Amino acid sequence: MASPTNASEPESSDEEEIIDTGFDALLFWDRYRQIILVVGGVVLLGLAAFGIYEYNQSQLIAGAGAALAQAASEDDLRQVTDKYPGTAAAGDAMLLLAGQLRTEQKYDDAVRVLQTFLNKYPTHPLAHAGDLTLAETLEAQGKDDEAMSRYEEVAAKYPDSYSAPLALLAQANLLKSQGKIDDARRVYENFVAQFPDSVFAQQAMAEMHMLRSAPGGSASPTPPTTIEGISIPH
Repeated sequence: MASPTNASEPESSDEEEIIDTGFDALLFWDRYRQIILVVGGVVLLGLAAFGIYEYNQSQLIAGAGAALAQAASEDDLRQVTDKYPGTAAAGDAMLLLAGQLRTEQKYDDAVRVLQTFLNKYPTHPLAHAGDLTLAETLEAQGKDDEAMSRYEEVAAKYPDSYSAPLALLAQANLLKSQGKIDDARRVYENFVAQFPDSVFAQQAMAEMHMLRSAPGGSASPTPPTTIEGISIPH
């Protein structure tokens, strides 16, 4: 006689039936069709949205580049920055605009544009150039302390950029113009030590030697040259 079914044993689930009998694609599709269709639809919508976004971005970048190439006046450059925000071309337009404003000695306007550029485009490939230009513009305004701080920041923040040696050289030149001979000499020495291969290294070295003998300079004397035990003073 067959043993009675144990009521405490759980009934086999649908998943167990599929495992016991082998995978049945038609059965699986019939049971999970709605879920598959929903998930598939979401994925397709996501892919479509991403494709549209990428297309729009490429069109935006192309349009920004074309507009920048045709921009000549300040108004043209401002239109590029307003119409294509967030693009590299818009950042380039801001730098060009700041340059035009500086040429026209509209220093306050140039400073505002450069500060906006640095705030909006901190990762722009020419961010270091914008920072250096801001320092130069502040110096042109006669704001020597602000310019000096900015030069120091550029040299420290962008050590591998071409703006770093320029910032250090500008810092030394500014100190020299202020009559701070020892400070200027030390910065020139730092320049030669940090950027010996720079095209400006020779200029910095010449300035450094000149300031050693300038009134007010207090550099330590150059040690004498010794040839076969004979000391030759400089």
